[in-house]
Amino acid sequence: MTIASLSAIIDSPAARVHDILLDAPELPDWNPAFVRVEGPVRATTGVEYRLDVIRGLRGTFTYTRIDSDAITISWRVPGLSETGQWQLSPQPVRQQTRVTHTVERHGPLAALLGHALDTLPRLRLERLAERTAVPPPADGQPV
Repeated sequence: MTIASLSAIIDSPAARVHDILLDAPELPDWNPAFVRVEGPVRATTGVEYRLDVIRGLRGTFTYTRIDSDAITISWRVPGLSETGQWQLSPQPVRQQTRVTHTVERHGPLAALLGHALDTLPRLRLERLAERTAVPPPADGQPV
């Protein structure tokens, strides 16, 4: 098992960050590990999505917790399982959000990829911040 965690302030309201985290089919646009997530647009705990990740691995992706201030996901491919938690704390300054991302990995691939976990929360938080900077469509649908 390997664990890494990091917090960052994102220049976006918590509701916007929350919406982006719950748009599973769009996760590959900013999450560096995912190639494709197929399943319902509306996130629901316990629903299994089909997942393709880098290096051609296929598996499943599931939301295990969805609250206004926390989202937890779990995904599995052969040799690797990951649990990712996103804690959202609205900040009083300019509608910012403190986001804490914690990643826990298990399996033989987790040991092989252990060094990559050191920078993974930072990379995901940076890409999430970039994604929140993209304005949502005028019709109110997620990006």
